[in-house]
Amino acid sequence: MTAIATRTTARVLDLCALTPGTIVEARRRNEVHYRGCVEDTAPGPGVVWIRDDLAGHRAMLHLDEYSIWRVPA
Repeated sequence: MTAIATRTTARVLDLCALTPGTIVEARRRNEVHYRGCVEDTAPGPGVVWIRDDLAGHRAMLHLDEYSIWRVPA
């Protein structure tokens, strides 16, 4: 299921700014594909792992494929 992105968020350009527990959305063409809690990050290769609320599983997201947005809890 794809949700529509909201405008009350801030784009994350540096994965070093994310810590475990931060709520984020992964978007492609302004559509939310994943939303959940950050579990881990690998800033060098541009990867973040989240526990996805929409599907209920762990997702590995790459900055080449998605824009990452911090959202209010």
